Amino acid sequence: MNRIKKLLAFCLSLTMICGAALSVNAANSVGLVTVRTDFSEVSVPAAVPVLQYAGSGNSSILNTALPKGTAYKVTFTYGGKGNFIVNFITDERTELLVNSIGSYAGTTLLSDGSDAVPLGIFDIRAEGNWTITVSTVTNLSTNSVTSIGDKVSGVFNLPGTGTTVSINNTGKGNFIVWAHYSDGTSQLLVNNIGAYSGQAVLNNPKKTNCYLEVKSDGQWTVDMGYGGELSLVPDIN
Repeated sequence: MNRIKKLLAFCLSLTMICGAALSVNAANSVGLVTVRTDFSEVSVPAAVPVLQYAGSGNSSILNTALPKGTAYKVTFTYGGKGNFIVNFITDERTELLVNSIGSYAGTTLLSDGSDAVPLGIFDIRAEGNWTITVSTVTNLSTNSVTSIGDKVSGVFNLPGTGTTVSINNTGKGNFIVWAHYSDGTSQLLVNNIGAYSGQAVLNNPKKTNCYLEVKSDGQWTVDMGYGGELSLVPDIN
């Protein structure tokens, strides 16, 4: 029954998003910057694309807003050689989503779903072609994951609490791992610079769902310790 209620809540949020088709022109855009509204081929649970943009060079995408009720992630691709910097700007704050040099493909968290995403602007500083896709964090995953670079994992179940998690990273830059739980709480598991190998203890509520947010410039692995399959978080998910 709880699962049905959650799916109904998700569908309601999606209906609010998809109520009308929108399109705007971005400066130096490859074509129209469009908001996708046809999700007829997408089944739930899956990572549902909500907003999709494509452009080239410096640009600002105005009037971005999303309702609360589900978490949202943003996937970026960039084909230029210079700086690629993306900020999400609202009246309350400016959040740096990407700061990279050269080609880039990665995913970062935009909202954990506890609050609506306020009306904001994607401010893009770039020298080449780029894409931005905002998706719901509703795709499923095993509870042990691995990948390269910035990623947001799928959702998985934690059957217990107080579990010891093994975490490894081969990158040279910042390495940050957050666990986000279905009750709206979050736990910082790692905040380190450079290669890392260590453990953390989960303080999640019992029998909860969880997803991971990882910042890294190298290969990393998070093993939740339940002996399950290790799955790859793809570049575009």
